Amino acid sequence: MENRKPFNGTTRRLLLAFDIGTTFSGISYSILDPGKIPEIRPVTRYPSQEHVGGDSKIPTVIYYDKRGKPVAIGAETLRDGIEADAEENGWQAARWFKLHLRPKSAVLPGDDPIPPLPFRKSIHEVFTDFLAYLHACAAAYITEAHGAHLWESISDNNVLYVLTHPNGWAGPQQTAMRRAASLAGLIPNTLEGGARVMFVTEGEASLHFCISNGLDLENPDDDASDGEEGRGVLIVDAGGGTVDVTSYCKGADGSFTEIAIPDCYFHGSAYVTMRAEKYFRNRLKGTRFERDVEILSSRFDRNTKHVFRREDESLYIQFASHRERDAELGIRGGRLTIEGKDVAPFFAPSVKCIVNAVKKQMASAHVPVKSVFLVGGFSASQWLFDQVRAQVEPLGVAVSRPDTHVNKAVSNGAVSFYLDSLVKSRIARATFGINVMHTYDSTNKEHVRRGHLLKIHPVTGRPSLPNGFDVILPKDVEVGATEEFRRTYRTSAKRREDLKSHSVNLLSYNGDSDDPMWVSDEPGTYTVVCKVEADTAAITAVERTNPAGETYYEIEFYVVLMFGLTELKAQIAYMEDGEQRRGPAAVVFSGGSSAFAGTGAAR
Repeated sequence: MENRKPFNGTTRRLLLAFDIGTTFSGISYSILDPGKIPEIRPVTRYPSQEHVGGDSKIPTVIYYDKRGKPVAIGAETLRDGIEADAEENGWQAARWFKLHLRPKSAVLPGDDPIPPLPFRKSIHEVFTDFLAYLHACAAAYITEAHGAHLWESISDNNVLYVLTHPNGWAGPQQTAMRRAASLAGLIPNTLEGGARVMFVTEGEASLHFCISNGLDLENPDDDASDGEEGRGVLIVDAGGGTVDVTSYCKGADGSFTEIAIPDCYFHGSAYVTMRAEKYFRNRLKGTRFERDVEILSSRFDRNTKHVFRREDESLYIQFASHRERDAELGIRGGRLTIEGKDVAPFFAPSVKCIVNAVKKQMASAHVPVKSVFLVGGFSASQWLFDQVRAQVEPLGVAVSRPDTHVNKAVSNGAVSFYLDSLVKSRIARATFGINVMHTYDSTNKEHVRRGHLLKIHPVTGRPSLPNGFDVILPKDVEVGATEEFRRTYRTSAKRREDLKSHSVNLLSYNGDSDDPMWVSDEPGTYTVVCKVEADTAAITAVERTNPAGETYYEIEFYVVLMFGLTELKAQIAYMEDGEQRRGPAAVVFSGGSSAFAGTGAAR
């Protein structure tokens, strides 16, 4: 808070940050009073929670009854006997449902399947139910902690939301989450309502958490005699579903810049549990204990996984009556004995993933990485931390983790992201551009080489080459948070009324070329990121005549894209009477329109 500025708004506002994790979720908030320095507070009480003021986290679980109605959510799913109630009443649990929202490109062959959603529920329905629950929890807690008058003093349109998501998620996932926020009643489905929902990656939220909690990211104990001014720090957010890896460098003004393209891997603690469940099924297959695999997996997930420290120790999982025993299976007194050497392989892919991710970031970072910080619930595993440190520190990198509260890093960091905005530039994740048709140029050798592909433009009548790739932003370029990228485009039509609106697909190129020029040259390496739709009715059209003597109309405008924010924004710009005019352009992702046309988030 030393450098945090007083809130400069004119009315009281409430900032709520929801971290919906794969296995656990949390809420943090800040009351924004005009002229006062905001504080970050976590929600530490939830309905049905036994230990109040504990770890500030609740399970990301929903039990549904046969009608598809939620009967237990979050902390309510931890009460004794709920498994028996579920079996007796035919309830089904939605666990790890966040993973159903992941990009299709993130699913690799051989990946462990994630649990299906119950009763044919869609991910949007489940996400909506959980968001509504978190909002109710926040309202109850703030009312109890600060008084009903405070909650009542904040109107709905003065509540701002920050939602977190893994590094590898982008527009389609943000669109789905914003839609869920609307369906849950947090915001109206309007442009103004959508503007009250902001997003931040879990990696960036973790950086803000570390800074706001006074962690020394510059590692002064390192030998700095080599005269290096900039030293990179790598944040590893190891959570339930994903491992998010992001590298930063601190500037002279205290701000931070990304120094490598962030990565996201599906190797969080949930996958350790999946491997354990597979082990239990193989070990107990064909025995009378086979039906207890789910209980064993649940107990392993809640307890055993977190206390595992050494390969030479035995671990015990209580799962049945004390009368149950089977010496051959290692069951005695209703407890299954499992050796540490059998548990270590459950963690091995995650450890390998983190170590390789650190090496990759170090190799691609624009500034030498000197320290690694592990945050997130999974990093609390002593075995994971020890294994990663043992393999990374020989590379000349210090490995650390916060002493406390690693489990609320993301929700607290999400509030800090809004209040402090410490990241001033980010790295372009891919090469972005637009598929264009080039007017044929006989003096251009590349055009001559492609002469066999020549076509006559249906409106202008000019010889043209289709499938050109016009680069707007190259990959791996540092982009300022407010930096704009613009390109001039012309479009034509035989009727003026056909130019009142215009849409264009924004493409990302993920091939190996440093200078991609033609979409048709490398099929499969270009992906449609989104569609930018603009209202062009106000642009003055120029009347022209094509070689056939036909009249057509042409407009010229700029597509303005802002990649440096945590959410892609777009605008359209054009010249009128010698002055530049601007208007909003909607960014539409696959699966439906975005609820917010990019004109900048409200602050």
